[in-house]
Amino acid sequence: MKSVVTVLVLFFLNAGAQNPYIDSLKKELAVAPTTGLYFKLAEAYRYNDDYEQAVATAKSYAAMAESQRNNLEQAKAYGLLTHIQLNKGDYKLAQQYLDSAEKIAGMSNASLVKDYALLAKAVFYYNIDKDDMLVTLCQQILKDVEPAGKDPFLMAKCYYYLYAVYTTYNDFPKSLYYASKAATAAAAAGDQNLLSSAYSALAVVYPYRYDKEKKQADLDSTMYYSRAAGDLFFKYPGKVAYHTYALARMNLSSYYLKYDTANDPQIRQVITDTLRSVLQFAAKGVADNQDIIASCYGMLGTLARRANDFAQAERYYLQAKQTLDTAAKPFYHTRNTLLSDMAALYAAQGHYSKAYELEKELLENNTKLFDEDQALMVNKLEAQYQAAKKEQEVQVLKDKARSQQKAQHLYFGLAGIGLLGAFFMFRSYHFNLKYSVEREKKLEAEQHDAQTRLRLQLAESARLKAEQELLELQQQKLRDEIMMSQLQVQHKNELLLQLKEKLKEAQPVNIQQIIRDEDLLDGDFEKAQFSIQEVHPNFFKNIHERSVQKLTSLDLKYCAYLYLGMDTKQIAGLLHVEPKSVRMTKYRLKQKFDLDKETDLVAFLKGIA
Repeated sequence: MKSVVTVLVLFFLNAGAQNPYIDSLKKELAVAPTTGLYFKLAEAYRYNDDYEQAVATAKSYAAMAESQRNNLEQAKAYGLLTHIQLNKGDYKLAQQYLDSAEKIAGMSNASLVKDYALLAKAVFYYNIDKDDMLVTLCQQILKDVEPAGKDPFLMAKCYYYLYAVYTTYNDFPKSLYYASKAATAAAAAGDQNLLSSAYSALAVVYPYRYDKEKKQADLDSTMYYSRAAGDLFFKYPGKVAYHTYALARMNLSSYYLKYDTANDPQIRQVITDTLRSVLQFAAKGVADNQDIIASCYGMLGTLARRANDFAQAERYYLQAKQTLDTAAKPFYHTRNTLLSDMAALYAAQGHYSKAYELEKELLENNTKLFDEDQALMVNKLEAQYQAAKKEQEVQVLKDKARSQQKAQHLYFGLAGIGLLGAFFMFRSYHFNLKYSVEREKKLEAEQHDAQTRLRLQLAESARLKAEQELLELQQQKLRDEIMMSQLQVQHKNELLLQLKEKLKEAQPVNIQQIIRDEDLLDGDFEKAQFSIQEVHPNFFKNIHERSVQKLTSLDLKYCAYLYLGMDTKQIAGLLHVEPKSVRMTKYRLKQKFDLDKETDLVAFLKGIA
């Protein structure tokens, strides 16, 4: 491991603040610019998070492709611009570039052009959480390119996104299959950054089966691929982004921490050397690395805490906190983990006042994280709505175009028949009669066209109604989620007030037990929130409608807990009240719902849902 750290130092001293891969591409472009070089350079800027340079390079790439009238390279350029804007969180601009890619694909008969436009669309749907559409589009692309293997890069991208989707479903066989396929295709494409990501994906998959079956081979595979993902950073200088490397090394350290049950000193040294190598590189000036630095210090603090070196653990945690406090971005998730670990450390040392202050800060951070997640969700919902609206408009235009084409063909046919009827009109009554019949057909065709226009109007009305219902559903869901979050925040505030009173009165307090209980309750509450919001999204609306008296926020909390099957003792412990108070509240709720003695309140609430 010392040799790895030495190699890292030498590598960075030689590389300085430069990226040898990007520098070589820039030199090649200066001598003989090609679309292929522009694509590689823009992609390198993107996965190194230099979005300003990535956008500028991708625009130059698109301009060159347009001047050469190369539809394939244009589609790839606009797809790359779509991906960059999605990385930045700008869904509107991403949609504009996606429209450009689809427009180019619509003007081309080449299947590969259409495939790259579909990839851009798949990436867009992945970022707005439309996994079903992503899977459909990736399978459509693979159906075209997979048999001949004509574009390994395109295949690797599709495989990787399919792995990401099936990982969220905890589908081990498919996750392993697509992660393996992604690694093979990335190696064939020569994309080392994508290959490193695929190796990390494989390292993520194997623990699913190891945790269930405890086969050493699965754990060995996890460690192997995690190390291989980071080793590519040194094997191919500049071709693997620092963030990709750092995540691979931190994942490796987390696996050691998780599975080193014996707390082996050699393993601790390996973890320490690994994390310090990431920090040593980050200290050289890599941009936007505060999250990585804080995570490394946090893991080092956890490692020291496990070794009962509380003083060293505190120093590491404080370094991590200082890094986050001075960062340009808030990094709420990393801060959550750090504050929880620091609170646990101070509680273990008996510093309950510090632990209490950190718990207060954790609560504030959770509130900010909730606000950020809500804002992100609103943006995604808006993007989903706009995407669905666009799909509907396209379908309506296609239907209208088909109808117009049929009508045009019919009109041409009728015109020809009319000319023939006029020509033979002076020769025979039979031809005059035939002409009259054709006129009747024309009237029927016009009637059919009128009916078609009526159907289109009805379809438009239905679409507007569906949009209104979607907006109402989104608003109801947001209101219910806010209510559930308020219940959780209220519970945290009550717990903090009780803890504060006990500290003032110098009563003995088991902070560790409280933290463990709260962690369990948080998990239960998150499951409860998911159950009520996703399985029964109109739960709170329904109980309001069924009550004969006004329900308070406390009444709603009791209804939620009773619906989740909690008994009187559990609710009393959760709300810090006597069981008798819970029974009285259940009796008052039956009165507010106008229930008789024989009706079970829990059964009634489940019946409402």
